[in-house]
Amino acid sequence: MDSIAYELCEDANIECYKVGNEQQEVVLVDNYLKGALALKERAVQINEFAVADSFYPGVRMQVPQEYTMALVKNLGFFMEQFFHLEVRKIRKAVSKFSIITTRQSELELLQRIPHFDSPSRKGLAFVHYLQTVPGTGTSLYRHRPTNYEYIDEQRHSRYIEKIQERYPTEDTYPEGYIQGSTDQFDEIAAYDAVFNRLLMYRGTSLHCGKIGDGYNFDPNPATGRLTVTSFFEFN
Repeated sequence: MDSIAYELCEDANIECYKVGNEQQEVVLVDNYLKGALALKERAVQINEFAVADSFYPGVRMQVPQEYTMALVKNLGFFMEQFFHLEVRKIRKAVSKFSIITTRQSELELLQRIPHFDSPSRKGLAFVHYLQTVPGTGTSLYRHRPTNYEYIDEQRHSRYIEKIQERYPTEDTYPEGYIQGSTDQFDEIAAYDAVFNRLLMYRGTSLHCGKIGDGYNFDPNPATGRLTVTSFFEFN
């Protein structure tokens, strides 16, 4: 892929939101990348997906480093002005092609409920959809017992304590992927999986993939729920 492919589309639509009671920052970009189709085609051609080494419920594959660098070039202004994180203080950045393939019955507890990526406020998460998949997307949540919408170092132990209290054994786990509000979590924002849409939010925000009952767990990057997920850590 040439360097132009990683540029922001001229007609990219960028919107900044603050959602929920705790005003969690979300940036939504439609028509994000000029080379989105070429990027998807790269995933289809190489197709060396492997089971994720994290708790991501599916398979992943490396993305070219140029993609990750372009996130800074294209969206660095918003990292600094909206999230108040300095681009020159990026400590770690990683991007991977990702497809959700783990069926409901095989999920761990933390894959069944909203999660946070890290308890550091100096981290950003990105989801870039490379396929429109009706009934799927990404949602942000509030934990009802604590009213937490994000988990940082100060909240971490209390939150984990409450989760362990509510779900002590496997027979108390909720069924499958969370869909909308439950007795424990309120959905405070939801974004659909639309081709070439990108979401950016803090890694501390409680969030989860939207996976509807009709989801087919297709592992093929040409036809499945292909995304690029990225994580940035700042000093």
